[in-house]
Amino acid sequence: MNKSTLKTIEVLEFIAENRTGVTLTHIAKELNIPKSSTSDILKSLQQKGMVEYTESKSYKIGIKNLLLGNAYLANIDLIIVSTPYINALSEQTGNTIFLAKMIDNRITYLHKREPMDFLVSTCRIGSRAGLTTTALGKVILAYNEKLQDIVLQKPMLQRTKHSITDPETMRQQLLEVKSNGYAIDNREDYENVLCLGFPVFDERGLVEHSIGISGLHHENRDIEREIELGRSCATEISHRLGFQP
Repeated sequence: MNKSTLKTIEVLEFIAENRTGVTLTHIAKELNIPKSSTSDILKSLQQKGMVEYTESKSYKIGIKNLLLGNAYLANIDLIIVSTPYINALSEQTGNTIFLAKMIDNRITYLHKREPMDFLVSTCRIGSRAGLTTTALGKVILAYNEKLQDIVLQKPMLQRTKHSITDPETMRQQLLEVKSNGYAIDNREDYENVLCLGFPVFDERGLVEHSIGISGLHHENRDIEREIELGRSCATEISHRLGFQP
């Protein structure tokens, strides 16, 4: 692989992860790239609109990334296929519905539908989250045993007091997830938010995507009904993608 290209990508990813902006010195230090090389990379990215130089003498992600991201999303057949089902599921449950994909051992939010009267601010499209604290992540992890071995060997993220941080407890839960066909994030990623996750199978029978139902944790939520609706939605999307059980 071309080292210069890889360094450029690393710089762009690092800037994208720091929403308040980062300085040239900070980038060079954190990525262990010579300051002169970092400067050359930033100049090229700035010229192409991939990064912007702010008045505070720091670099932020540029508008060109949004254009590229929109072009990418517009060409994902999955989003086109799943949108009607996701919209219907949001109307049926009154909750926010997410479509996510596993990228680099983390969840990336690709699409969402929020109800008209939603009460909770939800994750942005393109933002990322952990596999073990989200229902979207757990349900993908449950169907990928090799990935489990990689993820559960590392310290597990604790987002709230409800987050599971013991690998064996998580392994047991993932067995239940695969058996039941859905996952639950019971205030493990955000306080007072309960989410359900369901696997989306592709034509190969692999689970790299999932859909989730996200809403406030309260006693009046009909979780059993949401589980049935979520399963049905995920099954329909999987069939449209060519999955044959």
